[in-house]
Amino acid sequence: MQVRRTFDFGVRAVLNCVWDRLAVRIRLLAHHPPHHRKNPMKRIGMVVALLLCLSEANQAQAAALNSAALRERISVSLAADKRELALTLAKQDAVLRRDLASRLSDENLAVDLKQWLSTVSAPTSVSAVVGRADLTIRQRKGLERELDSLLQLRLASASMLAALKQGVEPLYAYEPDGNDAQWQYIEAFDRRGAVHRLDVHRMPDRPVLVVDIDSRKDLAAGVKLMRERLVALGQRPMPSLQTASASATSTPVTMLDRIYLNDDEEPWISGDAEVYAIVNGVDPSRDEPQLDIVDMPYLETDGRTYSPNQVLIFWDRYRWAAANVILMEHDDNTNYQELVSYLFTIASQILTAVGHPEIAALVALGSELVNRMPGEWFSNDDDYVDSYYTLEKNHFYTNHGGARGNAVVSLRPYEIAGQ
Repeated sequence: MQVRRTFDFGVRAVLNCVWDRLAVRIRLLAHHPPHHRKNPMKRIGMVVALLLCLSEANQAQAAALNSAALRERISVSLAADKRELALTLAKQDAVLRRDLASRLSDENLAVDLKQWLSTVSAPTSVSAVVGRADLTIRQRKGLERELDSLLQLRLASASMLAALKQGVEPLYAYEPDGNDAQWQYIEAFDRRGAVHRLDVHRMPDRPVLVVDIDSRKDLAAGVKLMRERLVALGQRPMPSLQTASASATSTPVTMLDRIYLNDDEEPWISGDAEVYAIVNGVDPSRDEPQLDIVDMPYLETDGRTYSPNQVLIFWDRYRWAAANVILMEHDDNTNYQELVSYLFTIASQILTAVGHPEIAALVALGSELVNRMPGEWFSNDDDYVDSYYTLEKNHFYTNHGGARGNAVVSLRPYEIAGQ
């Protein structure tokens, strides 16, 4: 489908270019005597013009293909794999349900699919399907060396737990690809394999088991890979509290005391939020971008205030004692190594375009990084949560709202004492 769209784009580019050049040619002929119209050089000119159009179209088509290839590397499709697993597990409901219900609780609404199936009397063919899908998904996301398993089976809501334990037949569902604003329904299966179309926003009345990836494991591994990739691109390793306290001198930082995210009313199937921050600025010792990835594993629920007392910015890593912060929400479909490589490349291009960086470049860097992250590259437009521009060292920020109005934070300066 993508190839067809790219081909159509190239054809349109040729036709538009040819039409524009023909319009110019017609206007010229209208203002010249007839004997000039048979000049063979004019025909040669038209051939050259057509060749130029073809060249321009080829360049446009190549750009579209590059954009599509980059989009496919950053945002991988998982819905087809999840759908197959949901249907496979639904047909084994009679074998699996009782054991699954005994393992779930209000504190633990999910099981690791691979590990769980290895302990129950499910057909080996089911375990094989799950094993293949789990490996395929980890490979697409670049996590095959980081994690042994990623898929889970999750009860959509704790409110469904009592009914499941009482023997109410569940449905097995999966989260679709694409922007949730464009979802028409949630597809689910019963034990006979029949399809049920569930409302996107209204919580179902019966239990629903969701084939999903473990978002906490996925993001933790993704943050690790992003940090490693940034070091490979030339950055110094991001410090930790341990390395900072072992330093011979004190380390100035900004602490995140409180954070609140607005309730974004995501579909019930999406589960809890997983949020991370991309701190960005300019390296103090070279004209290169500085990107730090900060995990926020405590941020699970929108509409609630958290008090993490977490280091957000290490100021020794940023020029002008100023930095930007972009808040992002975990997305099942993201290949994090590809994402951070792209962001670093874009940040480098922004600073190169500015020339010798001045403080104004910091604002351009933060805003352009957000602008150059098109929503269609991700499976959900809400992946970009909010951003803070030109946060300064030694400044207090109390109930400070982000540029997008989705987050409110309180920040304070702090010194980590050295040895």
